Order: sequence, then structure tokens, then C-alpha cells
Amino acid sequence: MRFTALLLIPALVSQVVSAAEPAKLPQPFQSIFDLASAAPPEFTADALLRMVESGKLADRKARRELVEHAFQLAMSAKFAMRMEAVKGATTDTESGSLSQAYALELDVLSLRSRAVRDMLPLDPAKARDLFSQIVKPALAPLTCDDALFYQPSEFYLALSAVANGAFSPREKTKEEHVNFLLEYLGQASSPLQIAPLSTVIQSAAVTEAQRQLLWTRLASFVENLQPDDRSSSAALTEMSYTGVEAFAEKLRQKSHDCQSAPKLEKYWQSATSKQLLEGGKKLRETLNATAPVDWQRQLSDYLNLIADWTQDSAESDAVYYHEKCLVYTSLLDLVRGPQSDRILADYVDFVGNSGLYQQSPAEWFAEPHTVLTRAKPDSSRRAKVLEAYQRSGNPVLELEVALERAFRADAPSWAVSRR
Repeated sequence: MRFTALLLIPALVSQVVSAAEPAKLPQPFQSIFDLASAAPPEFTADALLRMVESGKLADRKARRELVEHAFQLAMSAKFAMRMEAVKGATTDTESGSLSQAYALELDVLSLRSRAVRDMLPLDPAKARDLFSQIVKPALAPLTCDDALFYQPSEFYLALSAVANGAFSPREKTKEEHVNFLLEYLGQASSPLQIAPLSTVIQSAAVTEAQRQLLWTRLASFVENLQPDDRSSSAALTEMSYTGVEAFAEKLRQKSHDCQSAPKLEKYWQSATSKQLLEGGKKLRETLNATAPVDWQRQLSDYLNLIADWTQDSAESDAVYYHEKCLVYTSLLDLVRGPQSDRILADYVDFVGNSGLYQQSPAEWFAEPHTVLTRAKPDSSRRAKVLEAYQRSGNPVLELEVALERAFRADAPSWAVSRR
């Protein structure tokens, strides 16, 4: 299952960014801002928030403008809401790749919720206003065929932050923050909202009497809930960490485990992909059992096979992309020396020319993000990956390099970004 929104082309994104462009920013912020304007909107929004979250931009007005603009840009992200794959559906499957992409939190709901939290210390009233503009999560029922379930946790972190930090003492005297929470409790519709709402109640800055009122409202929701089995199964796992066993037991009584496995689009089904998969396994198995010269010859032949690998007519663009990236990523973990440089160059060329970049930007980026993450323990390898990304000519890869070099090493502990 995938949710889509209209993807702005880079030129339109650039126009939108320029329309509300803040005063000239100091370096490296201005260079990053300029790079971000050429990227798809989810990456532009993420970059603006990462600049604010770095703690290095002194101009409070500029930070506020960047957050507000990121909030507006996020509306055009391709994914509407984060989802997560059910257990057993992540290995060598399209649902696993999608789950990996969703985990980057480049969806509309996650980005907008994150912007609200970033706005809160800058302008609580504005944060509250922005939060009111977020479309409330509507979690449609799932079936046992679905391999992905909803994960709206960022929204409920923002709900908690606004309830606790965006109401004045006078408003709290009138219990407006309690009524605010009651409104969102009354709009819940899915078992997957029980755990995050429980966390909101537990962390609410309210009196014990008010907290009991909130628990009563949530209990009423659980009592009247008509759950679907897929959402319930995922929700029960989430609820095991929140200490609300009474709600979990009630949900168990109302639902049943799915009796069938979800429908999966598995990788390595075409003849070519199977050949490449087996060839990669053989290379790994013979690495230390074959003479170096012979192994290098085998590797060279294998790389030629990869170079000639074209998409099978029965495969989707996404499946072909992820399969080929998985082969390259495995080789980058295995091979060192000059051949490794060739593999990295071929990989970046393939990624940079993939049509998935326009079709599904976050899904596309999940693969190069994985390569960079795996390279981080090795400073030399990481430097080579960053250099290759910088030379790629791809706006998102160049932007990621700029952000990594400017902010990653010393991001503050309070930064919202999980990347």
C-alpha cells in the first residue's frame, strides 16, 4: 500500500522557496539553501529543518522563516504518512524497501509534525497555528494482505509538545489544553492510535483529575472500537511498550491474528536477478578460498554482468532498482582496493540515472542513504562515498553531502532529525 501526493518539479520548488526567501544567510547555510531549492520538496523541507536543528544559525527570525517554509513545502512530499512493514515482510521484498524508505520520515505527516516541534521554542503560538493546519491522521482499515501498517508517531509527539508548551497559564486555567487533547482523542479511529495516545496522556502536563478524564475518553474509544486484524496485531506490539495492558487485553478480545501471510512482491524472481544473486553469493564464499588473481578475474566478470543487467519486463522499476542496488551494496561491503572505486562509481552512476528519483524520491534515496550509513565506521570509505555523491550531479546526493559535512558531526542532542 502506498500513499501519494503531487510531486513538485524542482523548478516549481525553486519558485516557492524564492517566494518566501529569508535575508541572505551566512555560510554554509546559504549554499545549502541554494542546493535544497533544486531538490524534490521532501528533501528541501528536510534540509531547511536540519539547518535550524543544527543549532548554528543565530538569526532567530531566519530560523522561524525556514521552519515555516519547510512546513509548507512538506505538503508536497510523495508519501502522505509513514508506514512500517510487518514482521517477516522486510527481507528481499518491496515492502521491506518501502519500510526502509518510510523510516527516513520524509512523508507529509512526519515532516510537518517535525516542523511544529522545531517552531515551538521559537514561537509557541505559531507552532500551535501550524499544528492546526495538519490534516488529522485518518487510518483506514487494513487487511491481512497488507504488508505495511501506519506509523503516525511523529504526529502524536507534536500533539504532546503543543499541548504541553503552546498554551498560556490563563488558557490552562480554563482547561483549554485538556479540551485540545480531548478533541484529538475523540477523533481516533484505529488501534494503531492507542499506543501513541497513551504516551500523550502519560506525558501530559495536567492535574491527576484531568489525566483521569483523558484516560476515560481513551477507554471509551477502545471499548467502542471495531478493529481490523492487521492493525490490531501491529498495535498490540506497540502497546507492549506503553504500560497499558488493560487496553491491550480489550483489543485482544476484539480481534484475531491474521491467519494468512501478507501479499509480498519478492525480489530475485527473474532469471537474470537470480543469476546475479547466486554470483554474488559465490564471490563471497570463495573470497578466501581462491587465489587472489583468480578471484579478481571472477570479480571482473561479475561486474561486467552487472553492467549488462537490464530490467526484466515482468519487474517494476522499483524492484529492478532495489535489486541492483542490493547487489552493488553487497559488493561495496565485500571488496576493497581499486575495484571498490569502480564499483562505487558504477553504483552512483546507476542511482543517479534511475527514474525512481522522480517517481518516488524517498524510496529512491533509501538506497544511497544505506550506503552512506554503512560507510560511516570507516572514515576513508565514508570520504570516498561523499566525494562520489558530490560529483554525481544529482541534487539530493549533493545536498546530503553538504548537510553531512556541515552539521552531522556535532548535531545537538535536542535535534528532532533522526537522520
